[in-house]
Amino acid sequence: IAYQQNDVVLHTDSRILPRRKAAWASWNYQLGDSANSRATLSYNMNILQGIESDTTFVVTLNDTAQLDSSKILRSFQYAHPVYNHCTLASQQRRGEINGHNRSYFCGAYWYNGFHEDGVRSAVDVAAMLGVDF
Repeated sequence: IAYQQNDVVLHTDSRILPRRKAAWASWNYQLGDSANSRATLSYNMNILQGIESDTTFVVTLNDTAQLDSSKILRSFQYAHPVYNHCTLASQQRRGEINGHNRSYFCGAYWYNGFHEDGVRSAVDVAAMLGVDF
């Protein structure tokens, strides 16, 4: 399963969100102008986490250059799985490696890449080890 680096920034620059505040969502997805540009994803943390504040907190992936640097609170780099035909084929072969040499693998990459998918794959491993929920 291939991974790619993503710039992740926690900030308060709400200009990155849709112009109409009524269109703000938990996840705000923006495509670039060219086929080669990376997609930008901005999470409105106030909506996503139920934060009640006059300040809008946003986490944006892959668009640091567009942000007002004075509004950046923290910057991170994370590696995320790349979902392509090779990844999908690898997901289908999970049973070939889990349990061999007393090794088990869990992570969000086994499903759709969300945090909850990491937990789901851990539950799968627990079941393989005989844990009944």
